[in-house]
Amino acid sequence: MKLIELIVEIFKKENIPLSQSEIFNLIEKSPAKFECKEYLQVSVPRSAISRQLSKFSSGSNPIFQKVKSRKYKLISEVIPENNLVREFDLHSLLATFAFKRFNAHCKTINAVKAKNRGNKINKWSNPDLVGIDFALFNLNDLLQSEVEKQGIISSQVTQFYSFELKLKIDRFNLTECYFQAVSNSSWANFGYLVVGDMDKDNSFISNLIRLNSGYGIGVICLNFKEPEKSEIIVSARERNSIDINFMNFLSSINADFYAFIKNSKKVIIDKKIKKELFDKV
Repeated sequence: MKLIELIVEIFKKENIPLSQSEIFNLIEKSPAKFECKEYLQVSVPRSAISRQLSKFSSGSNPIFQKVKSRKYKLISEVIPENNLVREFDLHSLLATFAFKRFNAHCKTINAVKAKNRGNKINKWSNPDLVGIDFALFNLNDLLQSEVEKQGIISSQVTQFYSFELKLKIDRFNLTECYFQAVSNSSWANFGYLVVGDMDKDNSFISNLIRLNSGYGIGVICLNFKEPEKSEIIVSARERNSIDINFMNFLSSINADFYAFIKNSKKVIIDKKIKKELFDKV
């Protein structure tokens, strides 16, 4: 049993609004807590309960609603599927969407492979996924030979995409998530913050539009069942030239990004896209 399932069971049994402390006390008295390894393993149960209440009271399919300053009520017994997945599970969905929508071939950038990965600076440097659209191949042979001379950094040869992935964004974490995307994705022609779930009320969307107007990072909300139907909430503002200095830095600290650039150059030289060089679509 997951912690969120245990909390829902407590709400169903009591059938009244409850506070974090009340939920904790009821769980402590309930034999069901011994069926929940997640609850038994956390070091601070009250904080874990608070995180679950916050997480499942926002987004597109909340199951709790805050009714008083410290109390919540249960409004749905159905736990959203997208709240039970891992962030890594979003990679294949995004790779599919990016290929269908942007003609971008994507590659996961594993932060574990970054040098000095414990360094906080690296957290704000490594994107989760990068993509490349080989724009050169849209031209005929005559023009390809001329444009190719401009090299991989020319937007007429390639267009780069950079994606920062988050399971969920809401009013509590929007600023940190958005500016992490600004930090590690502004180098590309198009930078996106990609989420599995998000608040969609008017004030929240207005904040996204305001941030996009100032910093240019777009936002995509993934569709778990049909990734090709994922929604672009706000489009990324195109950057005419990529940040070659940041790319140089990123390729020096992350082996995955270095390989991505190396393989992309090889595709241009060979004039042939090898699917095995990129994430599976």
